[in-house]
Amino acid sequence: MSTENKNITILGAGLVGSLLSIYLSRRGYNVSIYERRVDMRKATIVAGRSINLALSDRGWRGLKGVGIEEAIRKVAIPMDRRIMHNVKGELTSQQYGESGQSIYATSRGVLNCVMMDEAERSGVKIHFNHRCTGIDIENNISKFDYNGVEVEVKSRLIFSADGAFSAGRLQMQLSTDRFEYSQNYLKHGYKELLIPAGDGEKFLMEKNALHIWPRGGYMLIALPN
Repeated sequence: MSTENKNITILGAGLVGSLLSIYLSRRGYNVSIYERRVDMRKATIVAGRSINLALSDRGWRGLKGVGIEEAIRKVAIPMDRRIMHNVKGELTSQQYGESGQSIYATSRGVLNCVMMDEAERSGVKIHFNHRCTGIDIENNISKFDYNGVEVEVKSRLIFSADGAFSAGRLQMQLSTDRFEYSQNYLKHGYKELLIPAGDGEKFLMEKNALHIWPRGGYMLIALPN
């Protein structure tokens, strides 16, 4: 396979794009990621509204497949059960699995930073501040706006991993016949709260549990950071 045929472009440096890039790089491809945002490892930016991720067996298998499982475990907290808080303040708990089994809470932002570091160690090149403006599907050319300068990139394959408002998907809709896409919105709203740590950064509730306050049509949940 020629050098050009080994070039792969990925849109989006989020969790999916970063993990995919590691898999492809480990298979010998020259992978470049193009991300519209700045490097979140070097700037204070809003990562978006999202509760902590809870990694279970399926998530760990994906990370283990490229050998980064242990790096992620260092930034994750095991939760072996859920604890329910009723209206009287009474607590009940339920184990998630057998003894020693847990799901793991980890910050999406922290996880993303670690995975980008691992991607770069695998030889992946990440280009930030590149907003996708078009895709020439016939010629495998991606077009980007980089601080007002138009950039064109030709590659063998283009993967669109750029999230809910995907620029790649939009370009597919504009340039492909019979392309179907549907989007449904949740009826519920969302608000993120922070429960500060106690003296000495101590947890004020059970650390190794997912806490739930069920209240009919709404609920409050808490995961450890």
